[in-house]
Amino acid sequence: MPNRPQTTMDHEFRVNLIHLVLSSLVVNLLALAMPIMMLQTYDRILPSHGYGTLTLLVFGVITAVILEMLLRIARSYLTSWSGAVFEHKTACRAMEHILQSPMQRFEEQGSGTYLQKMASISRLRCFYSGQALLTIVDLPFIFIFLFLIWYIAGNLVYVPLGLFFAFSLLAWFVGYKLRLQVTEQDFSTKIRYNFIIETLSGIHSLKGLGLEKFFLRRNDRLQSRISLAHYQVALTNNIALNCGMLFSQVMTVAVVAVGALKVIHGDMGTGGLAACVLLSGRIMQPVQRALSLWTRFQSFFIDRKELQDIFKLPTTSYSETKQIKKPTGHIVLNSVSFRYEEDSPLLLRDLDLELHPGDSLAISGSAGSGKTTILHLITGLIKPSKGEVFVDGAQPHQVNPAILRTHVGYLPEKGTIFYGTIRENLTFFNSANEEDAMVVARLLGIDDAVAILPEGYETQLTDNVTDPIPPGLKQRIAIARVLANKPRVILFDNADRGLDKHGYNLMFGVLGRLKPRTIMIIISDDRNILRLADREYFLHHGRLQETAPSDSKIHHILPFREFRI
Repeated sequence: MPNRPQTTMDHEFRVNLIHLVLSSLVVNLLALAMPIMMLQTYDRILPSHGYGTLTLLVFGVITAVILEMLLRIARSYLTSWSGAVFEHKTACRAMEHILQSPMQRFEEQGSGTYLQKMASISRLRCFYSGQALLTIVDLPFIFIFLFLIWYIAGNLVYVPLGLFFAFSLLAWFVGYKLRLQVTEQDFSTKIRYNFIIETLSGIHSLKGLGLEKFFLRRNDRLQSRISLAHYQVALTNNIALNCGMLFSQVMTVAVVAVGALKVIHGDMGTGGLAACVLLSGRIMQPVQRALSLWTRFQSFFIDRKELQDIFKLPTTSYSETKQIKKPTGHIVLNSVSFRYEEDSPLLLRDLDLELHPGDSLAISGSAGSGKTTILHLITGLIKPSKGEVFVDGAQPHQVNPAILRTHVGYLPEKGTIFYGTIRENLTFFNSANEEDAMVVARLLGIDDAVAILPEGYETQLTDNVTDPIPPGLKQRIAIARVLANKPRVILFDNADRGLDKHGYNLMFGVLGRLKPRTIMIIISDDRNILRLADREYFLHHGRLQETAPSDSKIHHILPFREFRI
């Protein structure tokens, strides 16, 4: 697959290249107007008292300055707009790539890592918007300015030339040191992001177990590390900035001092000295910008690699989506084995299973035995390490999820509530038929609960404790969203855990009505739910067995609940 971020960045770079080079060329040529005016004024016009020539020269310089100002404003507009376009396009494509990547590969790194990688786009903006290009384009004019100084003042050119090379050597050393510090800062930030996500996502468990002090100590250590990294980077940047200002002042003083001696000895005129001072100042402007760019360029390599890492994720191919049959309900597992990592032992071993509509199966097993992994294989979130899984004749990991959801409905332990209204959550932002969603909502008693809300189905949800509905109703909404697609395969993964008694009874009744015409694979700790299954298998050492193994440790199944249908 081609390197899409590189293609995007190179395209934006080429689009701006011609315009920025031309505008920079004109701006730098117009910048020569002031030194030429100083040279002509002091050495020719003042001695000859040429008022008319002086007036014409001043008018020409003012015109050149105005044109330069307008060109700089236009150039700034171009670079700013290019930066916004680059950031928008690259961020959209990066998010699209992440969402299309296989779940197994995505989860190899924490969510905080991908937040950090996405944040690199905004930091890369200045390099691919033209700011870096402007500095690079301006650098060759340094040698033009040096040539003019040599042409006007001869060996005086060695003063700015020597300081230029000394400054370049210092910039290289500062850049090398800064690159090491930026690497440490980036690594510390990734750890910090992962810790924040870990803490916030598990804050209920954290507070319930009284682990606040432990996490605060971890936070202190991580914060100390990242603060130290930021301090070192900021210190090196400030040193580089102050060195640039110092060299600018030293160059001005040195050119004035050496040039004054040449004026005294009659080797050059006062106008030539004034022109050389202005030209030496022009030399330091791109040099200072280049130093600032060079210090920031150390993070550019890291940020560029972060962005490329996103696009190196493989994407799921949906080339066989047209081969899937109509939703009839047919599952085949053919010698399926699975491991999460290549060097890890097999979690599932040679599973063979075939189910048709009306078949219902319960899977029990100890924690970590791979029960949910079987469901993830059927939903296509992961693909088998060996063997094949078929849903209605197609391998689910190759089927577009938008199509597969009408075949397979996955009911997890905690359904996701998205930021939006209750109606949008039920219809998954109008991607499901609203009438079907409302039918399921009535069966699950959601309409009665929503009727007492002031805004009804337009009530906003954020999936946090400030929502006006209880967690049990949220779980019913998540279940209704899945069932609204009328899947012929229902994968039940402890979806009853977040329900209250009323919601539990309603859900049990809905599953009972769907059982005769769907395939059900049930994972639950509740014996009532397991009664819906016609067969029960036990997952032990990666294999499905029809009887509970004698050495198993399955003690977590709860007794019957009281329920009413």
